[in-house]
Amino acid sequence: MKLACIVHDQVNLVLLPLLGALTVAGLTGHAAPELVTHVFLAYVLADLVWVAAQPEAVPSLPGFILLHHTVTAALLVIPLRFGGRFHTYTCLDGLVELNTFFLIARRQWRGLRQPLSIAYWVTFVPLRLVLYPALVPVFLAEMRAESASWLETLVCVGSQVILTAFNVLMLVLSVLNWRKRHAKPQDGKQQAEGEAAKGPTAAKLLHAGVGVAAAGVGGVQRATVTLRARTA
Repeated sequence: MKLACIVHDQVNLVLLPLLGALTVAGLTGHAAPELVTHVFLAYVLADLVWVAAQPEAVPSLPGFILLHHTVTAALLVIPLRFGGRFHTYTCLDGLVELNTFFLIARRQWRGLRQPLSIAYWVTFVPLRLVLYPALVPVFLAEMRAESASWLETLVCVGSQVILTAFNVLMLVLSVLNWRKRHAKPQDGKQQAEGEAAKGPTAAKLLHAGVGVAAAGVGGVQRATVTLRARTA
């Protein structure tokens, strides 16, 4: 791994837990949600400039990272424009950085790869594959309630759709990488020992994440209704 990538990862291993904690604080009333929006926008723009100036700072696909950050920055303009509960949606979307932390941590802390992989998959499904698509119709309803212009609606809803698609791409790449790592031919006793040593597979971890996600779908819907009631 290149030094630039290691440095970028180490910086994010410090910043991402702080961002994750800030989003939780914003959702629980221990931090102003509008502060979360401003901090996240500053982080995304700073990382956008970093990756643009030094593409080797990420292990692969710097173009996709730049696209992701550009779309995220566009989405963060919406709470700055409309304020109120839209800042709380920043906190909800921002929870995904906890999963990003596990992604980077398992890459850098090889000795803890197995427990970090479990944490990665268990948080991946509810945050990236359930919460993000669940917020698409919520955002559409909110923009209609605000009588937003078609362009503002397109930026808000379209950005969330693109970020959801990015999460699906991450799933595909993660599964392909897992299959590549375990594709080495083995025979007889070596194969049996290898299977015993693998521990939880990606499929099992995904299944565990789905269990967590099932409970989360209703939670997203209830939280949205409560949020609307409080701000009505």
